[in-house]
Amino acid sequence: MPRIERLRLADLVLPEDHPEAHRSRDAVVFGFAIDHPDGIVIVDTGVGIGNAFIDEMYRARVLDVEEALTSAGLEANRVTAVVNSHLHFDHCGQNPTYYGTGVPVYVQADEVVAARERFYTVDEWASVPDAQLRSLHGDELLADGVRVLATPGHTRGHQSVVVETQDEVVVIAAQAVWDIAEFRDERATEANVDAVELRDAAVASIRRLKALDPTTAYFSHHSGVYRRSSR
Repeated sequence: MPRIERLRLADLVLPEDHPEAHRSRDAVVFGFAIDHPDGIVIVDTGVGIGNAFIDEMYRARVLDVEEALTSAGLEANRVTAVVNSHLHFDHCGQNPTYYGTGVPVYVQADEVVAARERFYTVDEWASVPDAQLRSLHGDELLADGVRVLATPGHTRGHQSVVVETQDEVVVIAAQAVWDIAEFRDERATEANVDAVELRDAAVASIRRLKALDPTTAYFSHHSGVYRRSSR
């Protein structure tokens, strides 16, 4: 099993009108590093810096993604791919670290289209250079034992990552759910999936991930880690 490191890339203060603010104004933003023999795959790059609106609205405390890698004992120059679960500001904010390099960035085609909508994201963070963009139409094998799975729900183009060996399956669910309870209970909450027409797809995505019988599952905004019950 490739080593998987959860990277705490930001802490946010949610605005009062955020759909999850009624539970807590504090929110964590995790990215993930998969230390594969072929190189490091980054899943989500967290929040960027220097955007006045985001700074004012979310008061983000940001950790540089390369510093996070170094703190985890990983060599930042070994990054060979970035996967964005989706292109909201808190999942692609440090993408520009890799823009202009040879590192490909994997995004679902539906998400690329959605990111062009006004107020969907921060354009300069989400606009992947054409030479680096790998626009996916569904599932994709990235490396031996590492797959991207289309998991629409939170957004139409949301995707998750699965890392598997013969004996172990690890799911990086990203924001397929906001918290671990939604994963356990297979629920699409109004807060995490505001588009009514995507709620059935969101539940189907959760069930798809759980059908893999993962030993472990990680989430973008919840510190809890799902672990399969002992058999």
